[in-house]
Amino acid sequence: MKGTIYQRIILSFIFLFLLLLPVSVFAQDTIIVTVKANVTKEKIQLRWAVNSPTAWFYTNMHGMTIERYTLMRNGTILDTPEQVVLTLAPLKPHPLDDWQDIAQKDNYAAIITQALYGEDFEVSGGEVDISRIIALSQEQEQRYAMSLFAADMSFSAALFAGWGYEDKTVKEGERYLYRIIPAGPDTEKVIEMGSAYVGLEDYRDLPRPLDLDAIFGNQSVMVIWNSKILERYYNSYYLERSDDRADFKRLTETPLTNLMGNDRMFYNDSISNNKTYYYRLTGLTSFGEEGPVSDTIQGQGTSRLIYNAHIVKAIPDDSGKVEVTWDFDERGNEDLVSFELRRGNTDKGPFTTVVPNIPPASRIAIYEKPVPESYLVIAAIPKEGEEVISFPFLLQMEDSIPPVIPQELEGAVDTTGIVRLKWLANSDSDLLGYRVYRGQVQGEELIPLTDIAIIANEYRDSVNIYNLNSKVYYAVTSLDRRYNQSALSAILELEKPDVLKPSPPFITRCEATDSGVLLEWVSGAESLLAYRIYRVEKGKKRREQIKTIDNPEITHYVDSTVVGGTSYNYDVVSVNKSSLESNPSPSLYVRAREQGTNMGIKRFRSERTLKGIVLKWEHTVADVKSVNMYRKEGELPLSLWREIGVWEREAIDATAKRNIVYEYLLVIKTQNGQPISAQTKTE
Repeated sequence: MKGTIYQRIILSFIFLFLLLLPVSVFAQDTIIVTVKANVTKEKIQLRWAVNSPTAWFYTNMHGMTIERYTLMRNGTILDTPEQVVLTLAPLKPHPLDDWQDIAQKDNYAAIITQALYGEDFEVSGGEVDISRIIALSQEQEQRYAMSLFAADMSFSAALFAGWGYEDKTVKEGERYLYRIIPAGPDTEKVIEMGSAYVGLEDYRDLPRPLDLDAIFGNQSVMVIWNSKILERYYNSYYLERSDDRADFKRLTETPLTNLMGNDRMFYNDSISNNKTYYYRLTGLTSFGEEGPVSDTIQGQGTSRLIYNAHIVKAIPDDSGKVEVTWDFDERGNEDLVSFELRRGNTDKGPFTTVVPNIPPASRIAIYEKPVPESYLVIAAIPKEGEEVISFPFLLQMEDSIPPVIPQELEGAVDTTGIVRLKWLANSDSDLLGYRVYRGQVQGEELIPLTDIAIIANEYRDSVNIYNLNSKVYYAVTSLDRRYNQSALSAILELEKPDVLKPSPPFITRCEATDSGVLLEWVSGAESLLAYRIYRVEKGKKRREQIKTIDNPEITHYVDSTVVGGTSYNYDVVSVNKSSLESNPSPSLYVRAREQGTNMGIKRFRSERTLKGIVLKWEHTVADVKSVNMYRKEGELPLSLWREIGVWEREAIDATAKRNIVYEYLLVIKTQNGQPISAQTKTE
């Protein structure tokens, strides 16, 4: 008894809730009209819908008024739009008696008739009382929704219901603004009229349906097409079939509609096997227009093998071969052409054939050269239809042979310390990956950088470019799936970029000599590119570079350009391979020797050799400005042969001819222009 009372209370609560639900819906005061226009070659068609069941009932009762404004004619905007009311009286659904003929011919018109005038518009709820209550409460929503769907599927029914209009009075070169205005005496409702701006020039040919495809099976085919692409044009389709590519027939009396809202539509058709069928598609708009047919597709249904192979075992023998055994129902032997044994690196494939043309009665195959780790499948090849593949079977064999050593390791270190390595990818079928090793000092044991194998044949590392090691060392090994590891690759030596200044040199000797000022220095252990020598003359502020020595092995220099009796400050700068200069060395002060009467050229001599005539000399001129060598060939007059660097003490005349006498004159000029000369002769 208590249970019965409790159930009655619950049912009363549900009934009250459902009774109040439509009241809240019908309490909406805003009517919004949405308009869709379609342009043909001779007329403009309009379809509209309202936003709620309340608005639907209201507009069906009071109707719609259509106003047309001509805004443009022959490309010119009219100063005053021309207004025409196209409806003498508001458009409303035809009376019930008028629907009998159209409802018998058009199923969608019958749905609209039932929605407008039917005494009952139920959804199926069975015999349960709760379902009955829910169905009754949703009746108004059902009438509204189903009538909109039916109107979209039949434009003629929409016209009969007063939810569409055809304007046949339109003219070429004019553009119109249509306003669809709900009529009625209710001034409290907020009405948002619908509108459309179109002209006959907006006419466009309808597009062809796209992306038609089919999947053919055993006495069946699934035809698939993309309805999302052209949903702005078509709301339904006719699918047509032919067995001769000439006579196509529609497969359904009513068009196919995408009620699920998916991007693609499907249709399953029953066909005969081994016979070619052709399919094409026609789109249908909500205004009842049919578009052009799609491209034609074709195919055949084929029988399918109903039996499947199952690998039982795969046993290696002493010779390294593998015996593979499988099960297969003998009743399927007569449907087979052969079996094939296939292998792949993963259970997903791809699989390649290793033993082809196995007789249908056989259940054993010998895998001659197995890969240590493979996934095996048996493919049953039928006389008709698609092949049937067994589930993959994992084959694992003993393997103690490491993979190939990685080759062509190369890389570089950038100025931020990022190291990028790459090498040739291994071709081992059972390759697991690679391990990268690094060392900081040449000859030390390399340390692995990766705990697990990396798959790619490249690696990125970072190093400290500010430490004292100017180089870093790398090597790579490869691993297979049994964790057999190859030997180290050839060690790659990478030089870190110079981002720090080199240490400054230290001048160990700065001495005035008869030939000039002699400088000697030592430098740090860095890899250098050159030295630059600077001096400052006493009493002057300008620090000038007097020499660049491009060979870092040379750590001495004689400045023969000094002026006797003048004092100078010298410093030396180191230059590394990144062209970074060190700070200047501590400077040293020296006074050049005074030039005495013994200033001159000493031991100017010549010697004929296989390379030519070699000329050598010494001099005690301290303030050299220039050095010139003159040559007299045979009876020819003396002429300038070559300008010589002030630091040079030797020259070779490689153009000298045999059996000709040559005379050479060496002229050294001081800073004040005084010439000092010496002459030599070669037979």
